[in-house]
Amino acid sequence: MSMKDRLVDQAKKLASSGRVVRVVSNDRVMRLATGVMDAKNRLRAARELAAEAWDILLNGHALPNLDPALDDEAGVHVATPARAASPRPAAPASGGAGLSAVETTASAAPERAAARPHVNGVGANGAGTYVAAAAEQQLATQMAARTSLSRIGGRDVFEKAYKFMTADNARAMGVYPFFRPLDFNNGPEAQLEGRTVTMLGSNNYLGLTTHPKVREAARNAIDKYGTSMTGSRLVNGSMRLHNELEEKLAAYHGKEAGLVFTTGYQVNIATISALLSNKRSVAMIDKDDHASIYDGVRLAQASGARMVRYKHSDPASLDSALSEIADTEGALVITDGVFSAQGEIASLPGIVEVVKKHKARLLVDDAHALGVIGPGGRGTAAHFGLDKEVDLIGGTFSKSLASIGGWLVGERKVLDYIQHFAYSFLFAASAAPPCVAAAMAALDVMQEEPWRQEKLRENFTYMRTELQKLGFELGKTETAVIPIYIRDDLKTVMMWKSLLDDYALYVNPFITPGVPPKQQVLRTSYMATHERKHLDRALEAFEKVGKKFGVI
Repeated sequence: MSMKDRLVDQAKKLASSGRVVRVVSNDRVMRLATGVMDAKNRLRAARELAAEAWDILLNGHALPNLDPALDDEAGVHVATPARAASPRPAAPASGGAGLSAVETTASAAPERAAARPHVNGVGANGAGTYVAAAAEQQLATQMAARTSLSRIGGRDVFEKAYKFMTADNARAMGVYPFFRPLDFNNGPEAQLEGRTVTMLGSNNYLGLTTHPKVREAARNAIDKYGTSMTGSRLVNGSMRLHNELEEKLAAYHGKEAGLVFTTGYQVNIATISALLSNKRSVAMIDKDDHASIYDGVRLAQASGARMVRYKHSDPASLDSALSEIADTEGALVITDGVFSAQGEIASLPGIVEVVKKHKARLLVDDAHALGVIGPGGRGTAAHFGLDKEVDLIGGTFSKSLASIGGWLVGERKVLDYIQHFAYSFLFAASAAPPCVAAAMAALDVMQEEPWRQEKLRENFTYMRTELQKLGFELGKTETAVIPIYIRDDLKTVMMWKSLLDDYALYVNPFITPGVPPKQQVLRTSYMATHERKHLDRALEAFEKVGKKFGVI
């Protein structure tokens, strides 16, 4: 190794040490850097806001503003009219958290960023010559001083893309945590870049993706039906296999009918946009609902509906919000059953009571609840014994059902209306036969092997107890999703890197804008197929890394 390489290596080690990270991620240092580096952008943003306000005064309208992660007005319910301020993209609450949908332009070169190929998250053209400490400080500043790139406009719509530098810089430094391709994912352990890692970042809660019956069902479906229906459910994409799964899902949940979708995300987009289709419709949503719910509301707003958000999992806030809607308006209350970032179960008994009081309707997204809570894994409503009180229950195949697709159960007439009036259902290609067959087999196995849910509960209860003993802050989690609160962007990323590089432990870092400021977490999730050796190995790593970075 040359002298230059040794110096760079030593600089990287120094920059990633706990002491240095604690200094550069200190809130006061961050605020100072933000004020200095982002002053120009703040002035520009103020001018833009003033111009937009004047335009709204003249023309009376603007596109809806939906950005749940960056809005910190959580104390009381927040009513957002259908015609609001300038647009910003909604940031996801789970699974798709990104390093930045927003970016300071002060630290980015005004000219186009040169395209640089990268391998395994690291620059492939000598980007390792970055001085580590300076690069990490730059990254910290970029992560702290955020100006929405979506606001940049002009003749070239690609301009914002050329100014987005955080991902490139993070890749060059080897700290980019997202979109990393796994070589192989077999459940409790996975292969990442030729290395075996303990997987604590998967939603494969019951460990069914490799179950022999699920694999066999998918293979048999390919042999019998092929790989795709090559059309929408409306025309040539419906088959008896879809109807069979719909009937099974309805019976499993004790509902009249079921509907199968191509993705879980599509369930919320289609259902919400179809039901809230005019100016007398109100989407009443939990502030921390999943991004797919926000996107469904955005489509409904285009038809004149409006959005009201109530305080997270707070029936009293929901009651207050519903009390203020007009007698001529109808409300659909929408909540996650289990919140994907917090692992918290919704306060469904209180929510149901309020919904009934105001004669509203209720949709529960059980993506992270199915197979995890409730008798037989039937989810949130069953967990509280409220199966008959919830109007619509939806979810995805991509967690406990070990496939790709989505589902919705409820009254037959309501589902019939949705499938005839939701464009995102009418004109999307139908779920592929092997996906449907795999999900149906997983649903059967889930009921045939109840030990899986029991083992899952044993595993996540053990981890929650032991992590709390170590001194980690875990919030109100009650499920297989256990967030470890770090509350700092840079420290979250550096802890993720240390866990992966030093201890071969795979977790998911959630940073802003994927979560609100000061809500940054290392999101861990557990499976029925985790053995105690996996969990104890993880606890040892968490303890060492937590102490290194001053979290415990």
